[in-house]
Amino acid sequence: MKWYEVIDKIDRRVIYLLLTLFVIIPFFIPFTMRQNIMPQTKQLFDFIESIHPNDKAVVLSLDYTPQTMPECHPMAIALLKHCFARNIPVVGLSFDVQAPGLAVDAFATVADTINSMATSQEDSVIYGRDYVYLGWKSGFVAAMLDMGKSIAGVFPRDYFRNSVDSFPLMQKINTYKNIAIVVILSASDYPEYWILYPQSRYGVKIGAGLTAVMAPKYYPFLQTGQLSGMMSGMKGAAEYEHLVLNSGYAKRLGKAVTGMNSQSMIHILIIIFIILGNIGYFFSRKRKGEK
Repeated sequence: MKWYEVIDKIDRRVIYLLLTLFVIIPFFIPFTMRQNIMPQTKQLFDFIESIHPNDKAVVLSLDYTPQTMPECHPMAIALLKHCFARNIPVVGLSFDVQAPGLAVDAFATVADTINSMATSQEDSVIYGRDYVYLGWKSGFVAAMLDMGKSIAGVFPRDYFRNSVDSFPLMQKINTYKNIAIVVILSASDYPEYWILYPQSRYGVKIGAGLTAVMAPKYYPFLQTGQLSGMMSGMKGAAEYEHLVLNSGYAKRLGKAVTGMNSQSMIHILIIIFIILGNIGYFFSRKRKGEK
């Protein structure tokens, strides 16, 4: 049997086995692949960099669901690492009913990692002083607008049923005047509502972390300056992880980079199979023509 006939008759089970291996390998053998940082990701990173420590807070609206967790959860963790490393307070909230459990996990993951290496209260991350998670609220448009008058009026208690006024952080964060930027992590149209209402009325700066499917819709908002930066899909999360690592705010890369390594390896494998398949098909036709 000729070599091109062997290529033409590769068992599909071999292909599935190789695909499975290429998905799994990056999770057990860590390595990094070069990331081209997209301008919108760098724009969001630079905006967070420009915020003066212990001045205005970042509002993180975590509105993703378990279905979109692989893309959005690493974004939340990378953003939190960046903010906490620069002593920027974070106020978390959610308007999607499925989001609070994921939001609590993101805050706890980053806080536990930082506190495990802390040597004093000054370099620790403390709930109520450095961050607060306000929880879920229905009627998101009304809530967004009313936060311009009083955040505590919209969220009188946090996710854990504590009085918001009892936290030192929330005694300083009253309205959008005390907010540097609102970053929405979502797979739906929540960023558009933030732009239409709080930004139009109060001039709030808006950033976003969106799934790859949703991101193209928001490029016009970047061009008009209505979005101050955006992460797009798992690639955007991986790019932000690289920026955080390269700036010395983290000691290692996150899960988005591992996920992107799996995707990249699978894409390379598929390209190789396409090339081999076409080579086999070309030589098989040539052989038949000669006969």
